[in-house]
Amino acid sequence: MGKTAYTINGSTNGRDEKKVRPDDKMATRLDGNDKQQQQQRQEVSAFRRILPQILASTAKNFLLLDLGMAVAFPTIVIPALRGIKNRAPDEFLHFTPQQASWFGSIAYICQPVGSVLSGIILEPLGRKRSMILVNIPHIIGWFMLHFAGSLEEMYTAAILLGLGVGFMEAPIVTYVGEICQPSIRGILTSCAGVAVMLGFFMVYLLGTVTTWRTTAAICGVIPIATMIAICFVPETPMWLLSKNRADDALKSLQWLRGWVSPKAVEQEFQEMKRYSLHSAKCAICEKSGSTTTCQHPPLTEWTKLKELTRKRNLRPFVLVMLFFVFGQLSGLTGMRPYLVQIFQAYGVPLDANWATVSTGLLGLIANIVCMVSIKFVGKRRLAITSMAVTALSCISLSIYAFNTFPPGWTSFDNHPGTSHVTSMGYIPMVLFFMLAFFTSVGVLPVPWILLSEVFPFRNRSLACGITAALHYVMSFVTTKTYFNLESALSLPGVILFYGVMGMVGLAFVYFFLPETEKRTLEDIELYFSDNKRKLTDIYIPRRNRDEEMVAVVSKLAEKAMEKQGIDNAVFTEGDK
Repeated sequence: MGKTAYTINGSTNGRDEKKVRPDDKMATRLDGNDKQQQQQRQEVSAFRRILPQILASTAKNFLLLDLGMAVAFPTIVIPALRGIKNRAPDEFLHFTPQQASWFGSIAYICQPVGSVLSGIILEPLGRKRSMILVNIPHIIGWFMLHFAGSLEEMYTAAILLGLGVGFMEAPIVTYVGEICQPSIRGILTSCAGVAVMLGFFMVYLLGTVTTWRTTAAICGVIPIATMIAICFVPETPMWLLSKNRADDALKSLQWLRGWVSPKAVEQEFQEMKRYSLHSAKCAICEKSGSTTTCQHPPLTEWTKLKELTRKRNLRPFVLVMLFFVFGQLSGLTGMRPYLVQIFQAYGVPLDANWATVSTGLLGLIANIVCMVSIKFVGKRRLAITSMAVTALSCISLSIYAFNTFPPGWTSFDNHPGTSHVTSMGYIPMVLFFMLAFFTSVGVLPVPWILLSEVFPFRNRSLACGITAALHYVMSFVTTKTYFNLESALSLPGVILFYGVMGMVGLAFVYFFLPETEKRTLEDIELYFSDNKRKLTDIYIPRRNRDEEMVAVVSKLAEKAMEKQGIDNAVFTEGDK
């Protein structure tokens, strides 16, 4: 929002003011721009402005519901095919521990391919078309799992699900970041975590009450519904402007701001056009300070990759990537495919399947807490709190296990009895529930929220795709090596390792993570573009204000003018 939003005409002197009736004071004090802005704000209610953004985000969240189901699915398949829990009488497939580890992780190694491809084709196709097309491999994958007659077919279906999950990341994170107002962007972005955890909970619950094949068939309905829902939401205005489709971009913005008239979004649209013009400039025009449209040829894919090496791209990339790494090593990600057998090994006083369902429900509740509180608490405090509690939970679980389990105890071995741990099994159960809750409050959702904000618009799609790809490489390494780590370190040893890495992650978040809540995308981009800024300088200045702040500033200015008048330039600069 530019300076005109805060400029108030203070030229009325005291003698003229006395002649103005009280009812006409506002009309005298505010210039034409301020009157127009006030009328625009009153044209629709706050709820109506927010509602279309909620609807668009909800349609997008169906993708994330499917994503959560795909990631959680190995958790119910592995115990069934290993004969641990819920094996159907007519089931003819069987997993060895090594085969189970491959099925639990193979999707992750395929997701980077989908992520990189999404970053490349997202710009020419657009966010909306990409979110529609990504459902096709998931529809095929789910029904392949339902009718699977061999382990090879199951691996192939897992690969398709992995490719689809990777492909959907870039369009999802860029879409919600570009359609939302800064004041609600954090809340709507955090809804993604709620959708993912709802997918986890649904799969865990279905896997407990029915077979994994029936669960796969039910999951196959979700991507079909997703394709239908996304057809009714608009493309992002920023992408349309980047393709020189200004009329379509204006219509999209009108839809997203409450189905309003063009005049009601004129100021925001002009700001978007200015930001889009600035983002489209090449490095040469940007350094020269040119105010005209860039006349240089468009960037090639190789040039875009080279652009990623610039400091304004590298800083957010390193920040988000390290957050992802410590999030993966916080414990729950590596253990998730094997939760049923881990709960059995700890001897929790609850059926292992229902304990797994409980972790899914707690994760869902935690993401709702994140969504509701992020606007007031901020991403930084959520991340610090959740990282601290998850680290302490893992360390406590390892201490309990070291003092209770016999040496070399692992969850992959069939032990004759667990009577020596069940008497105090409520302790690890509570700790596991704490781990699941706080992992989903901040450790997992916050880096994905940051991913939609921290990269410059010009490189956002490709950068998001590459970052998501590397995240899934790390997820593959974490899940695939869990079996080896537990075999080498024992169950308490590997959990202690996760706890120590969580403490290192806590230090990283405390010293290097800035607060992006209530900052515009332009504010964030300017922060990371400042080459003189220290890495530990984590404050992002608010150079612009959210639309709702204009009314507050205007009222303050009006009160000041009643006393002595005000200088426009001084007020505007001082307020910044």
